[in-house]
Amino acid sequence: MASIQQILEPIVLTKVVSRIMSADKWILQFMGFGPGGFNVENFGHGRTGEYQVFNNTRKVGKMRAPGAAAARSARQAVGSVPFVYPRMHDSVPLLAEELHNLAQIGDPRTRDIAGENYIRRQGGVLGSKAANFRALMTIGMLRDSLYVNEDGDDWNLNLSSGLYQINFGMPAGNKTQLDMLGDGDIIDVSWDNPSADIPLHISNIDAAFQELYGGRLQNVICTGAVWQNVINNDKVATQAGIANTPFRQFERVVGTREDGSPINVSVGEISARPGVMFYITDEGLDIGVEGSESFVKYVETTGAIFMPDPRQRDTYGLFEGSEPIAERDGANKVVKTGFSAWSADTSNPTETTLFALDNALAVNHIPNSTAYGTVIF
Repeated sequence: MASIQQILEPIVLTKVVSRIMSADKWILQFMGFGPGGFNVENFGHGRTGEYQVFNNTRKVGKMRAPGAAAARSARQAVGSVPFVYPRMHDSVPLLAEELHNLAQIGDPRTRDIAGENYIRRQGGVLGSKAANFRALMTIGMLRDSLYVNEDGDDWNLNLSSGLYQINFGMPAGNKTQLDMLGDGDIIDVSWDNPSADIPLHISNIDAAFQELYGGRLQNVICTGAVWQNVINNDKVATQAGIANTPFRQFERVVGTREDGSPINVSVGEISARPGVMFYITDEGLDIGVEGSESFVKYVETTGAIFMPDPRQRDTYGLFEGSEPIAERDGANKVVKTGFSAWSADTSNPTETTLFALDNALAVNHIPNSTAYGTVIF
């Protein structure tokens, strides 16, 4: 077991909390948005930055007569989106007098020397909060519904309303009932109606993605209730064959979180649309002003997120910003990029404070590659 000095060492604390972040939130693993994840990018930004939106093309190269000079085509437009990095900076004060007199959590007969076990647990909570910050941004980006409320120096993120919205650029047609091509709603019958043609809806969403940006539908994120509507659907059952199950695959995602509990996500694939994976979860976050939080699911019970594979090159990114930090009074300033955690000792009263800092923004480089549909209405 690590000593208290090792636990509180800045480098070790960052690694420990980063591990907790990566293990605690399935959505960060899936999107590659945890510390060191496959979609994490750093471009040397400080507080502000800029990213590009660049769509694929389906135009055909111009033919020319033999001997004629090459044709000249217009350059593909590149959109530029300036932004300010959202900033998570939280801390947990640990009073030395309290740490000195603690018993082990779960074993009141044993003294917790210097509060080592307690500090470890508090660090775990701080890691979970840091993971929740990135998870909330990720879901806000996938739903194109992330808002900021200011309460003095506290800025709270919300998925429904706020002082201003962080705009990820999803087209209006890629929301609600998905009039993605401007010729009518794709989801024209609610999925809780057994006669809804869900296979056709999914096929049309896939086709719309191919027309809009050249990619395809590969993943759907939804709640357990929506999944039940899918597998109980008449068209899904008929296309699978009445004697067969409506799904080709339905199993819990293998893995555990940092505390040893299972990941709360299942994955399914219906026979009617092979290759489109359904990720089924009722996970959520407690969102709001401290003391007045309310539980909000990643995906509403009436909705579903439609998207490509997050490993697809240059579609999604988690940009990391930076800022200079002095970890304690009198210490030299160090530029901290993305996520970092450290501790500092102070006197009068004597206490150790655990700190966590994250400057990051979830980015969708191809906004029309993602849709957030209302499937129950």
